[in-house]
Amino acid sequence: MAEKSTHTKENPPNANANVSVLAILAGLSISVYGIIAILSWQFDFDSVSTDRPIIAVLCLFAVAFALYLGAIRIVWRTRKSGPMMKLVIGSAIVFRVVMLFSLPIQEIDIYRYLWDGAVSTAGVSPFRYSPAQVSSAELASNADEDLVRLVKLRDDDPALAEILHRVHFPELPTIYPPTSQAVFAAANLMTPSSSSVLTRLFIMKAWFIGLDIATLFVVIGLLRRCKKPVGLCVIYAWCPLLMKEIANSGHLDAIAVFLTTLGLYLVVRSLGFQPGKNNNSTTQAGSLGYAMLASVVLGLAVGAKLYPVILVPLVFFTVAKNFGWRFTVAPATAFVVTTAILLSAMIPAEKSTSDREQMHDPSLGVVTFLRRWEMNDFLFLIIIENIKLTAHLGPHETAWFTVMPESVRETMVTVVSSQFDIAAGEAPFMIARATTAAIFFIVAITLAWRASAKDSSSFCEAAFLTIAWFWLLCPTLNPWYWTWALPLLPFARGRAWLAVSGLVLIYYLRFWLDYHFPTTAVLGTPYTGAAFYDFVVTWIEFAPWFAVLMWRSPRSLGFQPGTKIAARLEA
Repeated sequence: MAEKSTHTKENPPNANANVSVLAILAGLSISVYGIIAILSWQFDFDSVSTDRPIIAVLCLFAVAFALYLGAIRIVWRTRKSGPMMKLVIGSAIVFRVVMLFSLPIQEIDIYRYLWDGAVSTAGVSPFRYSPAQVSSAELASNADEDLVRLVKLRDDDPALAEILHRVHFPELPTIYPPTSQAVFAAANLMTPSSSSVLTRLFIMKAWFIGLDIATLFVVIGLLRRCKKPVGLCVIYAWCPLLMKEIANSGHLDAIAVFLTTLGLYLVVRSLGFQPGKNNNSTTQAGSLGYAMLASVVLGLAVGAKLYPVILVPLVFFTVAKNFGWRFTVAPATAFVVTTAILLSAMIPAEKSTSDREQMHDPSLGVVTFLRRWEMNDFLFLIIIENIKLTAHLGPHETAWFTVMPESVRETMVTVVSSQFDIAAGEAPFMIARATTAAIFFIVAITLAWRASAKDSSSFCEAAFLTIAWFWLLCPTLNPWYWTWALPLLPFARGRAWLAVSGLVLIYYLRFWLDYHFPTTAVLGTPYTGAAFYDFVVTWIEFAPWFAVLMWRSPRSLGFQPGTKIAARLEA
């Protein structure tokens, strides 16, 4: 008697072959990350900048990204496969472990986290003193008890003294909110007091990697709740950007990303109750409980890094349309109270003049970031370069795409600087900030209103687009900021979004150009290294991708209904 076939559409006959191919891709990826980890040791803090193998590392990440795209294709074609899921998750963990034992490549933010953690566990607020204040303070001549405590910490522990020396922008107090500070402190508490700088660095990164892996499992849960193929978790699990920015560089964004993704998962869990339908009191209470818990978790996420606050309109409208407007009061109150308590430490308090002279405003770091930081931007760059006054600038400082007449720019800057009493030099940034903020506000409210009456999958898609548009309109498009959107990328429209995770790594070319062409014009342009990157390379990084996204599917940007990545990967 002929044996009945067990193959189905969800479990195709070539599933075993696909698992074998994926295993090969996993092995190749491990090798690539192993080589990157070895090369990372040439990026020691005191290494010669021009000797750093930045180009080689970027080429290796390009290979890793190609393997990543191949893995996504294979996983999608295989659909359901237990062995494949184990391979995806197991390989993702191995990738991160390999990169754990690497030195941060071109990023030194982690030294600020290490110092903040030590300050907190010493019983001093990390928002009170800047690292520069602690570095320059003298033990014998200081009467401030808390500052004396930090000076003794500096003098008694050579590793902490070295960490303090490596902190970026030491003149500013910390910019990182209390939830993140709690993680820094926890990592410091589990670090032996005699530990070297390297040991402290690896322990801090291990915390972030743990949260990154936890996010992966939340993504799997989110896909299941939205009835999407769980194999699409590979989009997050294998993303090379996470290996670079979390496992290698140790960026704290892993904290906020985990809490934000968990908060959104809890919102999705709450959507089981719908007014006017056959729901019992237990279902209603349970759904409202999830909504309350989601509010608290999202408040903690804002307390880790401020960006999750942009999701408030989406969550608010979703809860309101699913439970009724009167049921939004309790979750909204829980979110506001949680956020207010956490961020209160960053709000300046009324102090005497003498106190003001001894300590920094705890909000100074955040305010400085919001008013001045600009890096690797594109849409914001186009706007601000057409607002800046250029009459006093040379050709090497003027963007080639500046088309706004000088007279118009002068009028704009003069009006804004006089109306708001700010320096003329700061006015262009504030105008560009206001413009992009207005655009984002319209986009965020529109996405929130449209998605709130739809299903869980549409909610996740709207959350992705909200974060993606926020990122695109920011003046700081740091690569690690794109990790905010990665857990929701499986719900995005259009395959072009997948390319962002690879393209943003071009950012590191700016360091190479700046090191090798600090005063020399590049490729016949009037621009030296850093300016060449800002005015030329960023167009190569973003313009073609943006054009393809708009041409292939305007729906991908949230303009009209369309298919999702999961439905388009077969094409």
